Amino acid sequence: MLFKTGKMKLITYMSTGLFMLLSAFIMKKDNWQHQSLYENKWSLKKIYTKRGTEEVNTKAFIKFNQQRQSAGGNGSCNTFGSSLIVNGDKISFKDIFSTKMYCEGLQQTEDKFFQQLNKINRFEIKDQTLLLLRDDEVLLEFQSE
Repeated sequence: MLFKTGKMKLITYMSTGLFMLLSAFIMKKDNWQHQSLYENKWSLKKIYTKRGTEEVNTKAFIKFNQQRQSAGGNGSCNTFGSSLIVNGDKISFKDIFSTKMYCEGLQQTEDKFFQQLNKINRFEIKDQTLLLLRDDEVLLEFQSE
């Protein structure tokens, strides 16, 4: 009977240790993803719409500020900003604002960028790529600088 009790304690301790190790790994992975979101300048590379994919070769970018819970950058011509809510892989941009210059040849790209940004509700980071999605549909693709 003593042997069985000792064996049960050992199994319990090992199970608890394994659970704690896995929990720490999952939490670290989640924090790394969010850490990467905030530590990078993300250059806009592609805009996905129902009409197709548009390659972007402008100075459009976005940066995220965890402390201020905000995002901002350049839409191709104008600077922009917004408040930001991030919870796990969920993300939303609120009260997006921008300067109002008109830039010939860039305005359509910027307009699409801001339209898609308003629809975003989720994000994924894969290597150096940030995907902003609406549910499972990729709307914007960025590369880390």
